[in-house]
Amino acid sequence: MIREEFNEFLKELKAAKENKQDIDAIVKKHEHRNVYVYNDACFKKIFADERNIALTKDLVNACLNLVGSDCIANAKLTNPYIPGELGYKSNEPDIVLVNERSDGEPCDRISIEVQHKGRKIYSDRLVLYVARHTSKMAPSGEAAKLENLNLISFQFFDSFPWSQSHNYRHTVQLRDQEHLLFFEKQTITIVEVKKFIERASEFTEDRSRLAQWLRAIDTLNREADFGEFESDPVFRDLRDAVKLCTFSSRYLLKEGMMSIDISFERLDAKIENSMEIAKKLLAMGKMTVPEICTVTGLYKKEVLALQNEDSEES
Repeated sequence: MIREEFNEFLKELKAAKENKQDIDAIVKKHEHRNVYVYNDACFKKIFADERNIALTKDLVNACLNLVGSDCIANAKLTNPYIPGELGYKSNEPDIVLVNERSDGEPCDRISIEVQHKGRKIYSDRLVLYVARHTSKMAPSGEAAKLENLNLISFQFFDSFPWSQSHNYRHTVQLRDQEHLLFFEKQTITIVEVKKFIERASEFTEDRSRLAQWLRAIDTLNREADFGEFESDPVFRDLRDAVKLCTFSSRYLLKEGMMSIDISFERLDAKIENSMEIAKKLLAMGKMTVPEICTVTGLYKKEVLALQNEDSEES
């Protein structure tokens, strides 16, 4: 299912529970369908399930563009999904893996986050995640011996607009003013899913493993013909893992899952309303940009973008 369809399904399930109807019957009715893979709770059940560790390692290596001996091969989940356990949504990345390396090399810590809506605070969150993981590597009073930290962020907004970059995968590291690498053990990898999907024609020649993953997941979400991926055993396992019949009604009704995507809908409506108010205030011309920011709660950058849109239209 695409995101909107899956949200409607969740609402149907919740309404059935509230009306004391048979929720298992509703899941049974849709059991042949695929879940929306990028829903936080679905993503965690699929990729934080130890039975699917081969899927997770393949996806991580694709995101980090690792091949051969550099690959993540000995990864273990530190917060695995446990069948029958509901778990709780926290403000930490959904999936965390640790990969041990031989010959005294520092181990790898990999965390994965999915984000649908971009706001200025989201980049702050990514840096906060990096800081939290780093602080756990060096207990107080001990000499710092840091591990390799990779934070992978699947985003449905463009951190780097098409006008700035035609890449959909970005690696963010600490560099100096001459762009020389200062510290190689911390990397944020941003995967702009929306850019890749909406501009698919621009990436038809991209046969990278990450591009194959993004196409496979998109095909499953749209429930389109999966034939081109059937010869790949990893993607065959993925196809089976996303079936709604593998998700229990109890897990699907988990409060943390119900609140994740529905909260985005509420946030979307709130932001859209603020945008409309800002447009009207700009048209009236009686308030400054900072004043409009105070009234609407929008960032200055957002209000200025609306102002530029009005200028171009006139």
